[in-house]
Amino acid sequence: MIASIILGLLGSAQLPPPAPSAAGSSPEALTVLQPQGPLQRVEPLRYRFSFETTINYEPASGRSNPWRLPLILSGPWSAIDSDGISIALAAGRDAQRMDAARAVGPPDPLGEGDITVPIPAVNIWPLKVTVSAVTTTWSSKFDDEAAMRIDWPASWPSEVAAMRRPSVLIESDAPIISKAVQELTQGQVRSVPPVQAAKLLIQYACANFKVGQTRVSRGQQGQLRGIDVVGAKQAATTGEGSPADLVCLCVAMLRAADFPARPVIGIGNVAWGGLDEFGVWGEVYLPECGWTPFNPKMLSEQSVGTLDARRRWEYFGTMPRLNRAIPIAWSFAPGNGKDAFDSWAVWGWTRFLQGAAFPAPIEQGSIPTSSGRFTLNPQRPVPSSVTLTRTSAP
Repeated sequence: MIASIILGLLGSAQLPPPAPSAAGSSPEALTVLQPQGPLQRVEPLRYRFSFETTINYEPASGRSNPWRLPLILSGPWSAIDSDGISIALAAGRDAQRMDAARAVGPPDPLGEGDITVPIPAVNIWPLKVTVSAVTTTWSSKFDDEAAMRIDWPASWPSEVAAMRRPSVLIESDAPIISKAVQELTQGQVRSVPPVQAAKLLIQYACANFKVGQTRVSRGQQGQLRGIDVVGAKQAATTGEGSPADLVCLCVAMLRAADFPARPVIGIGNVAWGGLDEFGVWGEVYLPECGWTPFNPKMLSEQSVGTLDARRRWEYFGTMPRLNRAIPIAWSFAPGNGKDAFDSWAVWGWTRFLQGAAFPAPIEQGSIPTSSGRFTLNPQRPVPSSVTLTRTSAP
């Protein structure tokens, strides 16, 4: 059971500098975009990045749907230059650039937009869709003592409502998850400050989960297909999985306890900022603080089960290398995931093969389906792949 504690008086925290605002956001909405009070942006960096999708085959259902990419335009820890987005399509020797002003939808109240690209008639495959942009990223600094003085809100901001509900891969209503939250909190989650409650929920998830080393899904030739993730429900059932699965489990437990929480999918790993591959971490919305980042894999590696939830945790709130990762989206695919192509890889078009398992398994150069096997061309041994790049920008 989460026990109540007595808090001492703490000094006031310095407010962070104003954050770039999302177009059309009201002053009320900006409070859910910006770090506040104990949570601060520090150490800005600028990057030029590209998200290139190589689609090797036309989906069996045709190409009527547009290619889509959710994109964080103005988030708590990153902001994309509004006039620096470029979108290009290429098939064989044919290439064209899209009008980014028409393709990029305006950000929602949380700062995420949506890139929509109609797919033209293609006579030669593969087709490449490349999105490039310049962004500023920040690391985070958190005053845990000041956060411990903050009580629960009477209600959460309406803008974060969707981040409190179950969603694809975040099955917070699964009985195995809701039961674990109930047993941990004894129905008294608000008996301690929200920051302490959030830490205890993450601590429980990490302590009861074995993290595997595989982070991404790759083809036999090393192609980056997507993210190795099965979701919170299966992660809770088996007690093991990828770092992304642990993030899903933490986010699901937080939502089951009525916290707004979400996964973050980005370019680069927030632990060391190394390879240009997908990285996944989490954020929980704390009152008078904002979207507080955390990395459960790194917490697990520092024996989070022995940490005092009333004290400072590195990789919860304070993320010194967060600025080395570029946040892309708060979901693993557009919408509810039905339009993900062949793997969880942020972008979506339409399902590659109907009647095949998802993510699509490749067995000896073919994909089994309910109507037979789809044989892959040896020159195109995966249905699709993603190339992520980033370089420093002035």
